[in-house]
Amino acid sequence: MKSMQIILISAMAVATLLGGCANSNNPAAPTNTSPGPSTSSSSSFIGYGVVEDIETIQVSDDGKNITGAVIGGVVGGLLGHQVGSGKGQTTATVAGVVGGAMAGREIEKRSQAANQEKYRVRVRLSNGTTQTVTQSSVSDIKTGDRVRMDNDRVSHAEQ
Repeated sequence: MKSMQIILISAMAVATLLGGCANSNNPAAPTNTSPGPSTSSSSSFIGYGVVEDIETIQVSDDGKNITGAVIGGVVGGLLGHQVGSGKGQTTATVAGVVGGAMAGREIEKRSQAANQEKYRVRVRLSNGTTQTVTQSSVSDIKTGDRVRMDNDRVSHAEQ
């Protein structure tokens, strides 16, 4: 019973520590690169313009999902608990929790990396300002295309 408490406490401690290392940057947020104040509103028409650049970026989901670390820690703790007896068993359990949490987190990060590709689109608007928006797809939009910016999304302008 005492060993199970150690396992659970260790798993929670590892999950908390790994969650505290989370990256709070949000590369998916739209940015205004014009020198003046932002005219962007998350729910309104921004304007028409021409695509200057499209950049493919990898978005990390660090800290938002700690499921891999928790599951890895629990599994590692249970496996570590099977080794030795007394203080050696406790040491193996804690080592299993830490190692399992690290392995689980890395596995989760790698499996999510393929699904986190986004596109940063920079548009020169008709009024001369530049707006940058990050979105999950660009369809068939290319550099030089005339586009419409609406609701923090870039789409082809109606002809």
